[in-house]
Amino acid sequence: MTRRYEIVYIFDSANEEPQIEKHLDRFHAVLKSKENPDPIRNANHWGKRSLAYPIAGNEIGYYVVVQFSTDPTLLPEFERLLKLEEAVIRHQIVLNEGEVPVPAPVPDASDDRKGSDKEKGSDKEKGSDKEKGSGEDKGSDKEKDSDKEKEE
Repeated sequence: MTRRYEIVYIFDSANEEPQIEKHLDRFHAVLKSKENPDPIRNANHWGKRSLAYPIAGNEIGYYVVVQFSTDPTLLPEFERLLKLEEAVIRHQIVLNEGEVPVPAPVPDASDDRKGSDKEKGSDKEKGSDKEKGSGEDKGSDKEKDSDKEKEE
């Protein structure tokens, strides 16, 4: 059974892109299986970025984000390779559950006007309820009745 994962690699910034590609090919070869000969779904090279805090004396790292699918039994060997590789200064693997979120469509300008008319109509209805004597006004009528009974 294959599952979908996402990993973020942070490589030492002293490595150039061809070296990083070589490392990635070696790592990703471990993820291949008979059922899944091409586990990599998407790979994004973010490039060199400054780290939030120094890691192992590095203030800049080369970021790569990869989405892949593989058998979970292959992950321990994959992580072992990552930990042994000195070029990788940090990595994080997460289980990718569910579909990639899709942004909601932007409503048309005509829909906005219709929605605002509905809101205005509901405000008018609320105001008319108060005028009819509903809500707090009923409570004040009861208080007046109880005051009259006390006077008698």
